Amino acid sequence: MDAIITGSDATQAARLDSLRRFYAAFSTGDAAELDEALTADWDEEPRNQGQDPGREPMKQFIAGVRQALPDLTIEIKEVVFGDQKVAVRAEMRGTHTADFFGVPATGRPYAIRLHEFHSFEGSQIAYTWHLEDWFGFLSQIGAWPVAPGGDEA
Repeated sequence: MDAIITGSDATQAARLDSLRRFYAAFSTGDAAELDEALTADWDEEPRNQGQDPGREPMKQFIAGVRQALPDLTIEIKEVVFGDQKVAVRAEMRGTHTADFFGVPATGRPYAIRLHEFHSFEGSQIAYTWHLEDWFGFLSQIGAWPVAPGGDEA
């Protein structure tokens, strides 16, 4: 992982540790990592449908994602530090083994890009803006483009 570094090394190291814990929670399913990585009232944009802010709802979300994508891993590719924000470029890989996004399991592998910006309070992530390549995911598992003749009005 390459990092463009500005600011205090100690602050950056603590924030990098929080980032690693955040992504490790997805990769290992150990949602307890979020206790150290996120503030209690952490929030995100866009928020997952029906999800409230906070680290506890995110723990439940991770458990649900890991049921559908049990071998999911997220690898941090690059981190760019700002004063109170950090940009992350990462890659998510795995196998679509259960219903996800309403698409029945295909058994197909996927690898998609993530681009995220995290705002910090001290060393913990307080807010995340994220963008994942879900069209790439759907294409790789064979669910996009939608076949003609579907539910058309």
